[in-house]
Amino acid sequence: MTNNPLPNYRTYGSGDKTVFLLHGAYGDGRYFDDLATKLAAAHYRVVVWDCPGYGESAPAAEATIECFAEAAEALIDKEKTAVNVLLGHSMGALIAPLVASRSSDLSAVILSAGSPGFVARTPEDQAIYLKERLEPIENGVSVAEYARPLITHMMADGAQGELVDQVFDVILSMKTETFANSIRAISAYDSRPALQKIPVPTLLVAGAEDPACTADGMRKMAEMVPDSEFHVIDGCGHYGFAERPKEYLTIVLGFLTSRFG
Repeated sequence: MTNNPLPNYRTYGSGDKTVFLLHGAYGDGRYFDDLATKLAAAHYRVVVWDCPGYGESAPAAEATIECFAEAAEALIDKEKTAVNVLLGHSMGALIAPLVASRSSDLSAVILSAGSPGFVARTPEDQAIYLKERLEPIENGVSVAEYARPLITHMMADGAQGELVDQVFDVILSMKTETFANSIRAISAYDSRPALQKIPVPTLLVAGAEDPACTADGMRKMAEMVPDSEFHVIDGCGHYGFAERPKEYLTIVLGFLTSRFG
């Protein structure tokens, strides 16, 4: 394991059941504030990280999914309790299976708006994905300048409210270099081998209107995981915890309650 500094993180609540929240390539852990607060109110302890290079976290030795997973493992080792659940959203849903496949500390995994990995996309989809995300940066445009239309497209039509606004605020304040590094890391990673090796119960949550990490793609992911359950939220795009927070929380708490009481 590389000698990376421990990432910055925040804790909510207390108890012997901890949920670790891993955010996506856009933004940082601040957009989980509402979800973390509500999970804590339901008597879970919550740890929300800023992935290496994000927020107040120092960059990893290398900006790769493997390096990010090592940082997550170090955080879990420091903050683990009797029950430990890892919830990964988007890029976090690439990191979480790798952590789970080689960690004995996890009790369950939740994958939110994830994909099997960039290499599982068609060549056409790969080209579009990279063009939309990296071409503006290579032309000198910052994330703050170009991201709003792309994030709007990733959400369901008409998505609005304070939590949606918070997602935009967090994303538009992020460092452009950090985002570009993460997109390159995502494009080099295949999550399918790790998905097949997840040894704990796994919940997968998709948005019916998510164009980035589709419900069909997540259904195929669920088929790769030995012990999984799969839910689709109607009228929801990529950011279920902000677009449909009540439905999202109900699904997550239902899974946790069924598994851990």
